[in-house]
Amino acid sequence: MSGLPANAIGAALNVTATESTGPGFLTVHGFGTPRTSASSLNTLPGLTVPNHVMTPVADGKVSVFNSWGGSNHVITDLLGYFTQS
Repeated sequence: MSGLPANAIGAALNVTATESTGPGFLTVHGFGTPRTSASSLNTLPGLTVPNHVMTPVADGKVSVFNSWGGSNHVITDLLGYFTQS
């Protein structure tokens, strides 16, 4: 995902899963950091599912983990980010 500066420590995103092939979930987390066990959004075949996500950021990047549910197209919109002052 582009748009995050290297010094960002958190981000506000709108994450949308579409064209899912199976039920499952996505988890958004800081790039290269351990992911939590909580889902950021749940996916279902045939549905487009959006959710507002607040997540840590590492090296100006985030990662999206896709569970066992099948393939998805994932759309991320950057709403804002946080830096340390």
